[in-house]
Amino acid sequence: MKKIIQFLVANPVIFAIGSLVAYIFYGIVLGISLVPSGYLLYQAYRYLDFSQVPQFLLFFLCIGVSVYLFFITALLVFGLVERVLVIGFKPGRYSTKSFTFVRWLLYSGLHTFLLHFVLPYTTGTCWSKIFYRILGCKIGKNVFINTNGLHDAYLLELGDNVVIGGNTDISCHIFEGNELILGKIRIGSDTLIGTGCYIMPGAEIGNHCNIGIYSYVRKKKKIEDNSMIIAIPGLPAKQVVEIMKAKEK
Repeated sequence: MKKIIQFLVANPVIFAIGSLVAYIFYGIVLGISLVPSGYLLYQAYRYLDFSQVPQFLLFFLCIGVSVYLFFITALLVFGLVERVLVIGFKPGRYSTKSFTFVRWLLYSGLHTFLLHFVLPYTTGTCWSKIFYRILGCKIGKNVFINTNGLHDAYLLELGDNVVIGGNTDISCHIFEGNELILGKIRIGSDTLIGTGCYIMPGAEIGNHCNIGIYSYVRKKKKIEDNSMIIAIPGLPAKQVVEIMKAKEK
């Protein structure tokens, strides 16, 4: 399989054809997501009398409704398709020449579309949580997610009463060399993840933790229950040296 994929990638013509097929696939998924919104606009155009101002204005109201209807259907349709693409994905290391990596690329392309055009407008709503649950994310009770940066959420587990701040990236994948690394991330109950944090695959954060803004949790790092993590603030170099010396004593 590796030799076949390597040959396909190395051949520019076949690679271009493969990319085109992927775009057609993305287009089909997008088209299915647009069906309810398109049907609403079609019916509005068919039955409304544009010579009458109230009905003319009603048509534009239908346009606004159709936009948000698309956001909802896109989360549902894309979520189901993404879920199928990642069936069987487990934590581990995968070569960029493996079939698993090809599937991950297809999944990633779909998710990137949502990341830029849908999720920013649904963040913090029940619909985004429904999407992550469809994808396979384990979400407890009373969880508030104020970010669209949950990557490979099928490997993510959130306990009860978890709060995730804006612009936080929780990534269950990284690249090292020519390998894709997938790892589970678990965040315990009653834990707060502040704004702008970055959490790497394999991290395990306990219960009742407070991860301060712009904190960085390394790969496979385990944070015990009731811990408080803070990022290093901007300090004069002399003060940083003093802190490091105090830590060494």
